[in-house]
Amino acid sequence: MRFSHVYVEEKARKYPLTETILSKTGSASVISIEHYKDVFDRPRQDTVCQKNAPALILAVREGARIFRGAPVCQSFGQRNFYYSSSMMNCLFDCEYCYLKGMYPSSNIVVFVNFEDYENDVLKLLEEGPLYVCASYDTDLIALNGLTGLADRWTGLARKHEDLLVELRTKAALQKFENVDNIIYAFTISPDEIAGKYERNVPSPGARIDAVSRAIESGCKVRICFDPMILTDGWEDIYGRLADQVASKIDMNKLTDVSVGCFRISKEYLSSMRKRCLDSEIAWYPYVIRNGVAQYEEDTDKKMQEFMYKRLVRHIAEEKIFTWN
Repeated sequence: MRFSHVYVEEKARKYPLTETILSKTGSASVISIEHYKDVFDRPRQDTVCQKNAPALILAVREGARIFRGAPVCQSFGQRNFYYSSSMMNCLFDCEYCYLKGMYPSSNIVVFVNFEDYENDVLKLLEEGPLYVCASYDTDLIALNGLTGLADRWTGLARKHEDLLVELRTKAALQKFENVDNIIYAFTISPDEIAGKYERNVPSPGARIDAVSRAIESGCKVRICFDPMILTDGWEDIYGRLADQVASKIDMNKLTDVSVGCFRISKEYLSSMRKRCLDSEIAWYPYVIRNGVAQYEEDTDKKMQEFMYKRLVRHIAEEKIFTWN
């Protein structure tokens, strides 16, 4: 992706990653700013229009950088579950993405002080093994050619065997690094859902092919059937997806799979509805349980149980994780 404007914090100028990224942005206008929030948090932004041509912001992340895993996220049985955001926002544009309600902007922020993230991880590792999801609030792999941040997390994992890093993506990678404590987690949707709700995203077929290449490279691979979206004929749609995946890859070689229905915090949903006035996803009449907007409990349970039963035909049940 080419950016027409790049905003750079003054304190970000001294970091080598800033110069590396700027060298790849071609003829983009480079604008100095004092703090990334002066651009990212400014009022009355049209996030929907911005998504068509987002700006790039290079900044220094101060304060907390590694966070305890949120209740709406799956821990996959890992005790010390954390997530980290070395970028904010995503190259892709999925209608159901909770980032539409989380951030006031569609511009992409890259934090260039990765050395500080590394130091934070080292401190946490002093307390024991660590599981970090490094690509929840973005898709590091999709912009890795520009930022190299996925490579940096991979390099960090390579140096510390007690650090397990998940890189979640919808990108259709061609090459993979086989690092024992890196999990490549691919979110895969049915064609019907992807075609309707996933904009500028590689096709499900391309992602399945990428999964196959990753497995052939000996990598740890997770497939995420999450979020499942309630739609007419969902049983047939998601059943065919499970069978399609199983016909293309050896499911027993997967590290695991995750299953979950659409869910979003009630606060994010409120913001999402204000910005996405014509979104079917945003305006579905969800129920609120424990502060989370979800499908009706019976519907949520039925959808997850259906996918679980379909997947258990192809993969050991202990490798299937559901959200609840």
